[in-house]
Amino acid sequence: MAEKEVGIARLILRWITAMSSALWAGVHMVLTHAVLPNPTATMVYDTFFGFTSALAIIAAVLAIQGIKYSYPLITAFYAIDLTLLSETRLGPALLVGKKLPFNYYVDISLALDVILIVLSLILIFVEKKS
Repeated sequence: MAEKEVGIARLILRWITAMSSALWAGVHMVLTHAVLPNPTATMVYDTFFGFTSALAIIAAVLAIQGIKYSYPLITAFYAIDLTLLSETRLGPALLVGKKLPFNYYVDISLALDVILIVLSLILIFVEKKS
């Protein structure tokens, strides 16, 4: 493959990663309006979802800009989210005291977490090759 084609492929990969990250942020921004039985839990989870949405937008910007040292951080962010999401479905969630249910937001988040982990790992691998 010519150098120009490789550069275009990397750019497309970065944009796919960024758009997926922005979609992830959008899904979690909707969840800032979730109401839980415990008012304290509602406040904590709303803040958490807003904060992580902001981090996902930052991850999208970093991917678009091609800042190579941020790719491991992006991978870690989505891996931690996947762990937290799984933990709250397999065991009692913090401040709620019971397992949280699966719904389409959870399904979308699980899928996007896995996709974003894979994409950011590919970005790390591709950038090390070049």
